[in-house]
Amino acid sequence: MEEIYQPLNKSLQLVGAIMDAAETHGILCGLLCSLRQFENEEWLKHVLGQTAVEDGLATECEQQLSLLKNYTQAQLNSPQCEFKPLLPGDDIPLAERIQALGGWCESVLFGLALTGVEIENLPKNSREFIDDLVSISRIAPPDETDDNEENYMQLFEYIRIGMINLYEEVTLQEYGQDRI
Repeated sequence: MEEIYQPLNKSLQLVGAIMDAAETHGILCGLLCSLRQFENEEWLKHVLGQTAVEDGLATECEQQLSLLKNYTQAQLNSPQCEFKPLLPGDDIPLAERIQALGGWCESVLFGLALTGVEIENLPKNSREFIDDLVSISRIAPPDETDDNEENYMQLFEYIRIGMINLYEEVTLQEYGQDRI
């Protein structure tokens, strides 16, 4: 996913989007955790806003976002648990990666709110994961140390697995259907 982040982020900046790549992916993940089908336009409205440029760059950005949606759905539906949050790579300073992680979590919560998922009706571990996303969305960047790098990697893995479980509980297990 690291190879996707920078080009998408640049594309979003060029068209004047109101979200960066991490936030864009977060809201997408929240929207995908619902049985309610959503149109790309609904997602794009929140990502690009009304200030986005309408030209060839916007068309290219929308194509990238459409590919990201398909790719993310495939990851979430993968029996090999291939899902990864779209965040900056390890070559980016830890403080920036943590800031992006917080934005990703906040955007997942926003996407869930847009879908109308009734959190109180979810299994306990999904409710706890959503509570954790709220806490992580408020995370402050620490100093750059090996311990903090390790903590970031553990948090990344927790979120990765938690998102897979949330998606499965909301869309597959609880409702007994597959949305591929």
